[in-house]
Amino acid sequence: MPWLALAVLFVALGWGQMVTGHGLFAFMLAGIGLLQVLLSPVSAALWAVTARWCDYQEVPVRAFFPALRSYFGRALAVWLVFSLVAFLLSINAYFYGAWLEAVPFLGALVSGLMIWAYLAVALMGMYALPLLVQRDSSVRRVLRNSFLLALDNLFYSLVLVLTVGLVVALGLVSGAGFFFLGVSLTAVIANTGLRELLRAYRTAGEPPGERRKPRSWKEVYAEQDRAREGSEEETRGWRDLWKPWQERGR
Repeated sequence: MPWLALAVLFVALGWGQMVTGHGLFAFMLAGIGLLQVLLSPVSAALWAVTARWCDYQEVPVRAFFPALRSYFGRALAVWLVFSLVAFLLSINAYFYGAWLEAVPFLGALVSGLMIWAYLAVALMGMYALPLLVQRDSSVRRVLRNSFLLALDNLFYSLVLVLTVGLVVALGLVSGAGFFFLGVSLTAVIANTGLRELLRAYRTAGEPPGERRKPRSWKEVYAEQDRAREGSEEETRGWRDLWKPWQERGR
C-alpha cells in the first residue's frame, strides 16, 4: 500500500533528522508518518466498520470492502489535505528555526506558531474519519466540523490524542502489534470518543457548525426521541473498549 510506504519513508526521514540533532523536526516528520496510516482511505473503511461496532451493532467483517468503496474518494481527499498541511507546517517550523537562528527569540516565536498549528491539525485528525463515517459528511464539512469540535472541546480532544499516542507507542514497541491491535484500538477510541461527544450535543443542540432550526414539528419530535434514547443508554466501561460490538441487557 502506498500509505504504508509513505509512513516508512517519513519515519526514516525523521530518524535521519534525529541523528543530526533536529529532534523537533524528527518528531513532526514521524507524526506525518503516523498520519499516513491512521488517515488513509483503507483506515476509513476500518473506521466505518468500527463505528458500527461502537454503536452496539453487529456487523460482519466483509462490510469492510463496501465501506472502502463508499468512502475511498472522500477519505483520499481528507488524507491529502491533512498530509499536505502537516508537511508544510513541519517544513516551515524547520526553515524558520534555521533561517532566524541569528535572532533566537523571533525564530522560536515563529517556529512555536507552526508547532501550535501542527497540534491543531493533530486534534482535528482525531475527529476527521469518525465524522466522515458516522455522519457521512462531505470533505468540507469534515474539515470544518473537526476544527470546531476540537476548538469547542479542547481538553477532551487533548485526552483523546494522548490516549491514542499511548496506544500507538505501545503498539510500536510490540512491533507487529501496531497493525494487529494499535490501529484497530485507535479506531475504537476515536469512534467512541466522537460518539460520546455527540451524545452530549444532542441534549444541548447540534454540534458546532451544524446548528440550525428544525424545519417541521416532525424534526422536533425526532430530535426529542434521539435525546431520550441517548439519555437512557447504558454507561460504558472498560469492557466496551475491547468488545464494543456486544450488547448488554438488550
